Amino acid sequence: MDPVTIMAMGALGGGFLFGMWYTLIRSDAKLNMRPGMSAEGLRQDTGAPSFGRTKQEIDRKLAIVEARRRRAELVESKLAAQEAELKAAEHARKLAEEAENERIRRREYNLRVEEEARQRREAEEQQRKQHEESERQRLAEESEMARLRKEEEERLAKEQEELRQREMAAAEEQRLAELEAAKLQEEMESRAAAEAAMAELQARLEREGAMTGDVQISLMWENYNDLDLHVVCPSGERIHGGNKKSQCGGELDVDANVRPETKKPVENVVWPGVTAPPGTYQVYVHHYKKHKKRRTKDPTGFQIIVNNTGDYREYHGDLTNGDPIKLVCQFDVVERTEQSENAKRSLEEQMRLEAEESAKLEEQREAEERQRQADLAAAEEQRLAEVEMARQQEELESRQAAEVAMKELEERLEREGARSGDVQISLMWDNYNDLDLHVVCPSGERIHGGNKKSLCGGELDVDANVRPETKKPVENVVWDVGTADSGTYQVYVHHYQKHKKRRTRDPTKFKVIVNNVGNLLEFDGKLSHGDPILLVAEFEVPTKEERESRIAAIRAEMDILSGNKPQSFSEAEPEIQPKSDDSEE
Repeated sequence: MDPVTIMAMGALGGGFLFGMWYTLIRSDAKLNMRPGMSAEGLRQDTGAPSFGRTKQEIDRKLAIVEARRRRAELVESKLAAQEAELKAAEHARKLAEEAENERIRRREYNLRVEEEARQRREAEEQQRKQHEESERQRLAEESEMARLRKEEEERLAKEQEELRQREMAAAEEQRLAELEAAKLQEEMESRAAAEAAMAELQARLEREGAMTGDVQISLMWENYNDLDLHVVCPSGERIHGGNKKSQCGGELDVDANVRPETKKPVENVVWPGVTAPPGTYQVYVHHYKKHKKRRTKDPTGFQIIVNNTGDYREYHGDLTNGDPIKLVCQFDVVERTEQSENAKRSLEEQMRLEAEESAKLEEQREAEERQRQADLAAAEEQRLAEVEMARQQEELESRQAAEVAMKELEERLEREGARSGDVQISLMWDNYNDLDLHVVCPSGERIHGGNKKSLCGGELDVDANVRPETKKPVENVVWDVGTADSGTYQVYVHHYQKHKKRRTRDPTKFKVIVNNVGNLLEFDGKLSHGDPILLVAEFEVPTKEERESRIAAIRAEMDILSGNKPQSFSEAEPEIQPKSDDSEE
């Protein structure tokens, strides 16, 4: 309820109360009473309104006030509604104005953005056109320059090609000669390695009393483990330790290291004579057992040598105990008539090629010699003088180093009572480890701690540090004067055992000194325990006639240099009997 209504109602209520009070207690009301009459209803009217009329008047006025109040409320509600409508209309008008302004701003912004994009596109298009134009110009310039450069390069290339062709024409013969020399050297090295392997294989097969045939497969390894050789024949039958003889004629005649018997075992499958049937053969190797003797370690390296009717092939591999059986190789044995014809054709072709290569090589050598004589004729004397001075200086330095090594070697050999000869190989090192000296003779026999005396006269007369006895050991292989066979000798060193005395460490450095009929050769190397045997040197011992002439020349040279009768290495020590040594390798 609003304050106006409350105030109106308060005023009406106050007026009603005042009227009632005035009616009841007014002082001008008089009583006209007679004696014996009551005063009820005797009051005289003095002209003032009565209570009923007053109430009616009040009700009428209240009704008028209520009607006016209602009309005022209605007017106020209408005014409030109109005011709300006006406010809503004003708010809507403001929102519409703001929306319109926002629309106008967005439209202006979009127009501005479109204008900027259009200007940017125009600028980019202009830049693109300028770039394309400059790129076209650049490409045209580059194309022109490339054309000129290409022409220049072609001209230079043509000149260089002509020069190169001339140089290549001059150097081609030299290159062919070098290739031929390299080929011959490679063949010699391969032949030497194969000969060494075959010599070792032959020695082991002879030791075991093995058979031989035109088809033969042999397995070698270098420890006490038990490897098994398996050969699958063309019929499918397998030859191995559990089936040593096959129906096709093959036989496993050597089965090594079933017990740990040797550190240089061999197994051999052979078809005696010419009995191997034609077809495909497969060769497998199985690591059957790892023996614990002398701490034999894995993996075990092995070597397979196959003789396929005169065609020798060599294969290498390694296995650890527990590995699956390993296919090493396979080969085909052909019909003997076909094989002989193929071998004949191959031999004829090889001889023809060798003849052609020999002719070319001879022509090349003649051309080189003529060219060399033409180029070096003017400076030959000076060059020879320089070479001679360099050779003398090198010989002096080498002789000084050799003298130091020879002095130490002679002291050690004298200490051990070693023999000497015109062919002698000595091994020195400087700790308590046990190194072994191996010498392969031209016959293929190997001299070492397990075969100290060879059929060709060589002897290992000093075998050092089987037990850790000295820190300055020496081993010595010697032939009596004039007894060494002529031919190729190979020198190997093997690190057999690492002794623990006084914390001896690896790798062990060693020195090998070879006396080849007065020609002293010195070789250095190093080995650790577990390394494979190492080929250190290879040398040719001359024939008896060449040996005598060489000794005479050396003595004459020593007479000229020292003025005294020389004492050759073969005469440096008196010949004594070798020490007895019952130790085994």
